[in-house]
Amino acid sequence: MQETRTIGPIRSGPWDILSNQSLVTLLALVGSRPMGVKALQQRTRLAPFAFGNLLGWLQREYLVEVVSTLEGDEVAENVRLTERGETVLVEMLEQTCELPELH
Repeated sequence: MQETRTIGPIRSGPWDILSNQSLVTLLALVGSRPMGVKALQQRTRLAPFAFGNLLGWLQREYLVEVVSTLEGDEVAENVRLTERGETVLVEMLEQTCELPELH
């Protein structure tokens, strides 16, 4: 059984309930092209059921989106970080640690 801890920054918002698994998932998507659902699940090292629940929650919070495309005879599902997901992640990281200015 995996332990889930909640990361809660000072301000309230949807990021108040980001678990360690949510954070890992969002960080895995930063700066990358959309990632396949299976590849992302393997990267998070979550069981398929737990990952499905997490992915559903992230979608309902509009932090990620799953885009389905037809590749030959198969449907490929890719996950990408939404603008809102990026904003939430950056705000949470800014409150957690001091980020350098990128100018």
